[in-house]
Amino acid sequence: MPTSRTYASHGDACATSHAMELLGDRWTYPVLRELMLSPKRFAELQGAVHGITPAVLTARLRHLEASGLVNRETLPAPASATVYELTDWAKELQPLFEPLGRWALRSPVRDVSGCGLTPDAIIQSMLTMAPKISMDPSLNIELRLVDARTPRVSEPYVYRLHWGRDLSIERGNSSQAQATVSGDSSDLANVLYQNAELRGMDIVGDRAALERLITAFDGVIDDAMSHAETSSHSASTT
Repeated sequence: MPTSRTYASHGDACATSHAMELLGDRWTYPVLRELMLSPKRFAELQGAVHGITPAVLTARLRHLEASGLVNRETLPAPASATVYELTDWAKELQPLFEPLGRWALRSPVRDVSGCGLTPDAIIQSMLTMAPKISMDPSLNIELRLVDARTPRVSEPYVYRLHWGRDLSIERGNSSQAQATVSGDSSDLANVLYQNAELRGMDIVGDRAALERLITAFDGVIDDAMSHAETSSHSASTT
């Protein structure tokens, strides 16, 4: 396969052009998204990145390794399994992806009919769309999420959500959880963004804590769209 020439080889020294070379290939972002919160094994990645073939995933991971964005590591015994993880440099992309996601909401060609979100994808979405408000008293929830579209991955991904001054969500159990919420990640997305019923979600503990979380996300998509339109109109009239 011929190697594509870089922008720099054409005399373009723009760093942003180089960034798009690193990130613009098909499948690159979903792989990075699925590694942003924690390392994953090859099979986990293949299950999470819907539509990718093993051969394409292998090639994409090799490219990301060569680009300095992904490392391949071997877990210590007794696991002794190979996992892929983001480099520290790649993790710096997290705050850059959030405004990009909000920008993409206004795409005139985006159609997500019949689509869903993986557990890590809904967490990334929540971090992106959460309003800049504080919670008093603070909110602590444990999320245990599966992707019902990938039945071979039976163990849930567990996250600890803390919302005080702002929202933070990390992989792992919460020792201070007021409520534990278990269910399908796409169902959670529909609850937060589409005002769907909580049917199918298993809630243990303080249901009011979950209601506070849901209320915080009420209308955030519409707010993001209207704020962008207002900013665009203001810019055009100055």
